[in-house]
Amino acid sequence: MKKNLLLVLALLISVSFAFTQSVVSFENLSLEPESHYAGEDGQGGFDVDYLRFYNSFTDWGGGMSSWNGFAYSNETDNTSYNFTNQFSSAAGSGVNNSENFVVSYVDADWMNNYEPIPAIMKINKENQEDIIPGMFLSLNTYASLYMADNDLYKTEKHWFKLKIVALSTSSYFGTQAEFILADYRSDEEDLHFKFNDWTYVDLSWIEIADSLLFYIYSSDSGDYGINTPGYFCIDNFADTYPENIPEFKTDIKTDYYINSGETVKLNAFVKGGVQPYSFEWSNYEVLDQADSQTPIANVTENTSLTLVVKDAKGNSKTETVNIWLDATNISENKTFEAKVYFNQNNILNIDCEKEINSLEIFDITGKQIPINFHKSNNVNIDLSFLPQGVYIIRLSDGISSYSTKIVK
Repeated sequence: MKKNLLLVLALLISVSFAFTQSVVSFENLSLEPESHYAGEDGQGGFDVDYLRFYNSFTDWGGGMSSWNGFAYSNETDNTSYNFTNQFSSAAGSGVNNSENFVVSYVDADWMNNYEPIPAIMKINKENQEDIIPGMFLSLNTYASLYMADNDLYKTEKHWFKLKIVALSTSSYFGTQAEFILADYRSDEEDLHFKFNDWTYVDLSWIEIADSLLFYIYSSDSGDYGINTPGYFCIDNFADTYPENIPEFKTDIKTDYYINSGETVKLNAFVKGGVQPYSFEWSNYEVLDQADSQTPIANVTENTSLTLVVKDAKGNSKTETVNIWLDATNISENKTFEAKVYFNQNNILNIDCEKEINSLEIFDITGKQIPINFHKSNNVNIDLSFLPQGVYIIRLSDGISSYSTKIVK
């Protein structure tokens, strides 16, 4: 009996090891202090454990060279903002202050509308069923300081994403996921972030893939591709979840006001947890992409949608999103009209033949402005505390309603 128990225990241990791939920390790669390797020897890449990283290096002469794909480095300068500082992580070291890490540069294809040229990694697993739990990502110093220069990303509400396409060369398997490495789109500054520190992301979704293709995209783009330097860093490939995971937070706008015939972009901003995030919208028939973070909606009536946002660790947030049609269109309602205007003292004046029973004021984002008023056919409200902008006024006499936009 004891022998059988020992045999079962041995089998269980062997199974647990068979399905978890070993961590690649890159510490066994040889480098001089404060140096890097980016394919200068023309080998087209480098191998470490069961991984193959590809790169392309060109020596143009006169001290000029270029590269793309993957490099490895132990450089630690995370304060110098210049093009030559390509090979340091924004964190200033590897994970847990280790020395070595991988740097990737995703170049643009000038012969193909400046689409990104993917950086390619090959995974040579002995057992295709082995699980790759995840890895750590960070920005490199050059990209991070570019985003911070004159508060560019914050001012322009930019984002910076890494897309990973996972393929199997021995089957028809293929899938992909996106990772947001920087995001400044939310109106809530607490939701702004960039991967300045090593941040864990989930890779269990790649399943039996043996090849990973890495693409960089950004809202900071022009006629010649993205303007933001297209770099990111990798360390501790196939590592398991760390003990400390950043708090999962969301900023989901719940009310949109549009006119008939207009489309509207819906927004769901997320921070923390473990990427990749998933977005599941109901009423998919009114959306261009029902799994998008920012789908475009096209509705013909007032519509409510349910959004479920999840991260890879199981955190989730469910929210109801309303699209109000014709909230500012007065052409359909001729039975109840009003004269709405600001005077020179920023007093909102509303003159109406009928008594106004209800009055609501919204800013252009759909946020309601708290006010106090008394039922009357002539209303005066001091709105001098509001900033300049466009506001939506909704009135009702209890039977009919009237809506209009007004500029302060």
